[in-house]
Amino acid sequence: MKTLSGSQILARSIAGAGIGYVFTVPTPRLKPVLDCLEKIQGMTVITARDETAAALMADGYIRRSRLFAAVLTDAHGRSLSQVSGVTNAWADKIPLVSVSLCEDAAPNANKGIARSRYDANRVFEPVTVWRKRLSGLADMPKAFVDAVAASQGNRRGPVHLDLEAGLLDRRIEEGIPGIPPEGPVEPQKLTPMRLSGDSQTVDQAVKLLKQARKPLIITGGGVKASRASLDVVRFMERFGLPGCTTMAGIGTIPSDHAYCLGGPSYTAGEAFHVAIKKADVILALGCSFSGLEGFGLPPLWSERIKFIHIDNNPNQIGLNVNPEIPILGDVKTVLAQMAEILDATAFVAPDGWAHWRMILADLKRQRKTRLLNFANRPWGGLHQGSVALEMGKIVEKDNLIMVIDGGNTPLYAAMYGPGMSPRQSFFPFGMAALGGGVPYAIGVALAAPHKRVMLITGDGSSMYAISELETMKRLNLPITIVVNNDSSWNMIKALQDSLFEGNYVGTCLPDIDYAKIAAGFGLYSERVKNAHELVPAYERAVESGGPALIDCVTDCKNLPDSLLSFAMVEFEGAQINPVKLAKSLWKGRDMGLSRALHQVTYVRKALLGFNPSTKRRV
Repeated sequence: MKTLSGSQILARSIAGAGIGYVFTVPTPRLKPVLDCLEKIQGMTVITARDETAAALMADGYIRRSRLFAAVLTDAHGRSLSQVSGVTNAWADKIPLVSVSLCEDAAPNANKGIARSRYDANRVFEPVTVWRKRLSGLADMPKAFVDAVAASQGNRRGPVHLDLEAGLLDRRIEEGIPGIPPEGPVEPQKLTPMRLSGDSQTVDQAVKLLKQARKPLIITGGGVKASRASLDVVRFMERFGLPGCTTMAGIGTIPSDHAYCLGGPSYTAGEAFHVAIKKADVILALGCSFSGLEGFGLPPLWSERIKFIHIDNNPNQIGLNVNPEIPILGDVKTVLAQMAEILDATAFVAPDGWAHWRMILADLKRQRKTRLLNFANRPWGGLHQGSVALEMGKIVEKDNLIMVIDGGNTPLYAAMYGPGMSPRQSFFPFGMAALGGGVPYAIGVALAAPHKRVMLITGDGSSMYAISELETMKRLNLPITIVVNNDSSWNMIKALQDSLFEGNYVGTCLPDIDYAKIAAGFGLYSERVKNAHELVPAYERAVESGGPALIDCVTDCKNLPDSLLSFAMVEFEGAQINPVKLAKSLWKGRDMGLSRALHQVTYVRKALLGFNPSTKRRV
């Protein structure tokens, strides 16, 4: 009887589970597997320069395509290099399938010399929802099917399979039951778990919502997973509720929608801060309430808020906020249940809700005006807000996909960028937020082959995965990279300006020409220093036909005002030392009076909530 090698079984198992994309870094041990995968009709194998980037590419591909993908690596350090990418998928609940080889010998943590015998599944345990070690070929096909199923359960997230390396050299009879036949892969789509909420609990939630004087909807990544963005917007419009998003929920409510507070989370500035201080009932949809949102807790949030928290994952409910009414269920399904009850009672939003929306809309309008005026001042150098504005116009005009890298860059993009849909904007808010942009853009571009992707990144963050420019060029992907080059780690430097009187430690970078670096990889590239040069540079980048990079030399003296909100949680335990802040603001006058006043205005309007034009009405 014909026999199959372990490499053939592994390739068939991956295909049989409906996984059509595999991201990897080739090694001699993996070469037979990759050869088998590439022979399967409909299977695509993408080789990256390192394992961390491979995991991030797979994550980006899954988010855009809504299809399954796997990252496959060799053992030891190559396996461990997956961890940061897998951790990001875990934080944002992305069903990534992680696969790596391991030693044939059983794990033994006490063997100090044989360090290769660590237990990889124990390493991945905190950041995966399911794990398995495989030591038999016959178990492999079912293990992959189980892994895919587990990754999209109510505890949605990445899974990990550890394969004993010796399996690849073994052989097994082809006719054994359960072995997938040779044939084309049929990619499996991600399917949201449509779990209904308990009817009595949903009814209680509706009663509480109807009693609210200042209600607010806040949406998280769970809305993306549920594919419920349109449902949320219709619910807001139908019942007159204002809303905002968490950082992970970017795009679930378009920032330019009349009922939306603006950019995600604290990038909406005073509108967001006033809303979470004055709201009495918050309908939280698929939210984790991470540190980026101040955990939903005082002092940023009012302690009097009554939360209705809807989430598929029981581990998320009550994790940070203590909800008045917890509902275990799918966002789309539970919203439909609530709407049905409200319609059945012919509910009409009270006049106070419209007044509440008007107050928040007024704060949003004031903030937008202030931001535009500030960015358009005659600065000596290119303002980051101007870059975001110009690139945002291009994204809207050409209907591009935008990938945003970490640091101050996403704050400027959120504050100045256009309203986008959930599948148009991508940012890994959970983990690996800094430096993941290049591999993310590659994964997203592979999932959208007929669209151009724009990656907005910083000078520091772009260097994390600079070697993947070779991958981008080799695949000839239509990606335009826009580098915010302010010659500094400006998120940290800006906080040193704002809170530590300008005492800089390790935050100043040399003037590096990233256009020349990109040209070395074969990309079309330009360096620009003025706002009017941005659009022509982008047009030439598109005309080049392949990947391109635009190095934007920006002014390191600028900082996004909303960074102070981030600092309150991440650096000061939600407390800002007023003496240090006052000294820093006074010293900041050396950077320009207008910059200092802009920052003071944010402190007054957002953090202190002092808004004379609206205070009497709130």
